[in-house]
Amino acid sequence: MTGTTGRVFLLLAVAVAWAFVAAGPAAHAGAAKAGQPRPNIVLIQADDAVVSDLQYMPNVKRLMKRGGTSFSNYFVSYSLCCTARTTLLTGQFSHNHRVLSNFRANDGGYYTFRDLPGKLNQRNSLGPWLQGAGYRTALVGKYLNEYGALDRTEVPPGWNRWVGLLDNSTYDYFNYALNINGKLRYYGDPDYAEAQLDLATLNATEPPTSFPELLADFRSIFVPFDYFGWQREQDYTMDVGGSFAADFVRNSAPSRKPFFLYYSPPGPHAEDTNHLQGLRPGAPGPDPRPPARYRDTFDNVPLPRPPSFNEADVSDKAVNLSGLPLLTEPQIAEMTENYRGRLGAVRAVDDQVRRIVDEVRRAGEMKNTYFIFSSDNGYLQGEHRLRGSKFLPYENSIRVPTLISGPGVRKGQVRTGNAIDVDLAPTILDIANVKSGRVMDGTSLLPAAENRRRIPERAVLLQAMRPLLRFYTPLTAFDQPFYGVRTEGFKYLNWSFDATELYNLKQDPDELVNLAEDPAYADTVARLEQISKRLSTCRGSSCR
Repeated sequence: MTGTTGRVFLLLAVAVAWAFVAAGPAAHAGAAKAGQPRPNIVLIQADDAVVSDLQYMPNVKRLMKRGGTSFSNYFVSYSLCCTARTTLLTGQFSHNHRVLSNFRANDGGYYTFRDLPGKLNQRNSLGPWLQGAGYRTALVGKYLNEYGALDRTEVPPGWNRWVGLLDNSTYDYFNYALNINGKLRYYGDPDYAEAQLDLATLNATEPPTSFPELLADFRSIFVPFDYFGWQREQDYTMDVGGSFAADFVRNSAPSRKPFFLYYSPPGPHAEDTNHLQGLRPGAPGPDPRPPARYRDTFDNVPLPRPPSFNEADVSDKAVNLSGLPLLTEPQIAEMTENYRGRLGAVRAVDDQVRRIVDEVRRAGEMKNTYFIFSSDNGYLQGEHRLRGSKFLPYENSIRVPTLISGPGVRKGQVRTGNAIDVDLAPTILDIANVKSGRVMDGTSLLPAAENRRRIPERAVLLQAMRPLLRFYTPLTAFDQPFYGVRTEGFKYLNWSFDATELYNLKQDPDELVNLAEDPAYADTVARLEQISKRLSTCRGSSCR
């Protein structure tokens, strides 16, 4: 080798090595090795699922947990549907992706994400990235809040197959509308489903500014006011969505292209929170309603009552909660009925996991397919006297079940390090060997799932940058902005109304004793305030 040739070879080798390093988290993919096809990816994201729901999901446990890795400390940073789902699509915290609530009137919702300038909008997100890299992509189920309110046939970019639920019909399990690749199809009573779409349009074009205005909108749309549509089993939303998801796998598997399926069922989200808001009576039966096959399955399952359930003393909480009354026996009875209905909805989601996996197996693609199961956020069911809530940064609201299964993933492994919802997009891109179009705040969980590397030690940013609504209802009066942090040992919260909370999670995992005013913890408060402030403006690697 001559000196000139040797120098050229060395420069080329350095360039190749630098390109690999610069590619970042998406440069490695466990199954995307030379000579092997790119892996398929199935992402299943439940709505409001909590960790304890997994015990009622035999298919998830059998097909994914026993054959993959679970992340026992996986947290969402902003426990609200639209903000968390945008984090999934971007790999960014809310202060970077700028979708700050569920509704455009409050700097959130689908149309905020669609219309953000430059590279901030949905054209630069997970679906388009994977489609641009050669994946056949599909979304089936819920997308973002307010989707369809202004244009019912609009299909977001980046999806070869689109089966999107239209708001406000998204949460009705029997009466709803789907946008199927730009064409509308109604399930259940079409007039009642249409009324729900009309309500979404009205709220998006003339957003209410007070609770009485919201009530007036409901009364103008729902006539008669106590009618709740049809209840036909063939329309049950989890089953219908599962059919579309399974069909996509069946039709995609013969192709040489890899596929990415994002199945996003609305369960087990409550169907009708309107009666809790005081807007109108609830539909007959539990909320949510289970399919007929599980109507009586969970009749004897008690409502979970951890030490924080109907907390005896909330006087040390911030003022948004410190005045909440104790739950009454009739309220607890209603919550118990709803919990049992919720478990039926959880089991219906689990049935669709089996259908999807069965199609992958029939196609002979199991050895080249990754499965990810997670939830957009958790749910509070009586903890700290909250009848049914998320948004707030308490444990059952921010901790969600998350599992990964696939080629190279360790079977039966449990990872306990702090994983965060900003990590899912980097993980999916890592599996696919696809680059991101954004500076992502998370890190791939694939090395941890493959037992190649531990999850890095880090604090979890907690944030809520807008109240849920610009006015307050009986259900949302406590949904106030905050920032904070969860470490392995502590949780610290700083509320927008100048109040703080601190919990020693090792000694007090149920968050019963607020230590923020205890002089013995002054240094801890100061340290966690500093970390919280830093993470609240972090970007990219500074978030990890």
